[in-house]
Amino acid sequence: MDDWSNAAASLQPPGSPDFGSALETYVDATIYRPVLVVYVPFTYLVFGMHMHYHLAWAVALSVLAVALFYGVLRTLGVPWIHALLIGALALVFPWSDSTRLWVTADQITLSITFAAAGILVALVGLNRGSWRWHACAVVLYVLSILSYEVTLPLIACVGVLYCFRAGWRAARMRWLADLVAAVAAGIWVGAHTTRTASGLEGNFEHLKQIVEGGETLLGRSGLPLGAPHTTLVLLATVAILGAGVIAYRWFPDRFAEGRKWGLREWLFLAFGGLAIAALGWVIFIPADPYYTPTIYGETNRVNGLAAFGIVPFYYGTFGVLGTLIAQVRVEVRWIAASVTVLLGIALLMSYTHVLRRHIEIWDVAYTAERVAISQLQKQIPRLPHGTTVFGSSYPANQAPGVPILATTWDFDGMVKMEYNDSTLSAYPILPGRRVGCRDAGVTLEKEEGDVEVTVPYGSIRLLNLRSGRHSAPRSQRECRRVADSYVPGPLYLSTAY
Repeated sequence: MDDWSNAAASLQPPGSPDFGSALETYVDATIYRPVLVVYVPFTYLVFGMHMHYHLAWAVALSVLAVALFYGVLRTLGVPWIHALLIGALALVFPWSDSTRLWVTADQITLSITFAAAGILVALVGLNRGSWRWHACAVVLYVLSILSYEVTLPLIACVGVLYCFRAGWRAARMRWLADLVAAVAAGIWVGAHTTRTASGLEGNFEHLKQIVEGGETLLGRSGLPLGAPHTTLVLLATVAILGAGVIAYRWFPDRFAEGRKWGLREWLFLAFGGLAIAALGWVIFIPADPYYTPTIYGETNRVNGLAAFGIVPFYYGTFGVLGTLIAQVRVEVRWIAASVTVLLGIALLMSYTHVLRRHIEIWDVAYTAERVAISQLQKQIPRLPHGTTVFGSSYPANQAPGVPILATTWDFDGMVKMEYNDSTLSAYPILPGRRVGCRDAGVTLEKEEGDVEVTVPYGSIRLLNLRSGRHSAPRSQRECRRVADSYVPGPLYLSTAY
């Protein structure tokens, strides 16, 4: 999807193909996320079109984010084995995997990396009583929000963590500094975003969709394999946490005795994780309805930050369960840790199994893209400057959220890059579209008759990407003779993800 258009904007920008022109392109496109104005073209300048390098960088960013997350957990006192497993689960969490399998989505990971680094630095500064450290944290918070604003609610609320660590008196001015930075960065993002507001009613409807999607995702995250049992999983989780709260409320001394990490801490971890998940989703309430928690392909980037909450939520639940079970044999103190670790490893294996299946789907989709462009280059080795290509009879998506030729900018960027010509244009003929023949030229029309684009006769190439048939109509009569041969392909090859 956006990888192709980003490559074209970075390496084949309008005008002269240089880094300055690429920066100008991104200033126009994404000034509301100014860090990306430099970051995106710079990655293509460094890695070119070597997608292995791009994906390796996406994974490296994820590893760095998880390492910083591990550092935060350790600073908060989480034992190393549990912090390590939580980090591993976050790294392979399969319902935010577009941030590692789709290059464009690593922008969210970049934002999370800045935020995690800021929280870690802020906690160290809090422990040391240093404002210099906190000033560095504030800079990292601003960079995070100006990379991708998904972290803004978390950064605005991280002062709660300061209060738990050092009390209100020590935390209040640091929290205020965070709030000022978050509000300032948020104002920049909001003032430069051109998205149309959906209104109060639309926001409430989207909130409802986010809550429903979040429930589905939580259920699936607790039972990754087999048929979904959302209600059962959530009820079991609520029962465990409820039992933990009751047990700690009635017997606090018994569960805290001789333990640096006990029932109280597991409960804080679980509920803190749930809060992080909610903060990871709340920023999307005023966004387009498309941005809703889901398990599918590129759309699951919405869960990029929420994953860092869902994992501790379940791992904390495992810890509560292990601690309660251990009370059956109080003298065997390793039972609680063993139960927690074994459940964590089982969940890790389940996540990895799901992730491998997702990787296969993405790989098949990319292979289909390469077949499409090879067919184009085979049938039409040279395209004159300014030519527009309509590609037909090819699948739009391999599966929901895993595109092949799903959007105009996708196919357009692909053609620009493969022919090394920024003057070319390309449009896939998607379901709901058809070729039209009008006096002004060949059109790509919606079924209700709205025209998406009109290309003058002689500047158009029609290509059936499946059969290889191609035409270059030079008149309305020629266009009408061949138009019915160029039709949409299927929307999905599979509905499973």
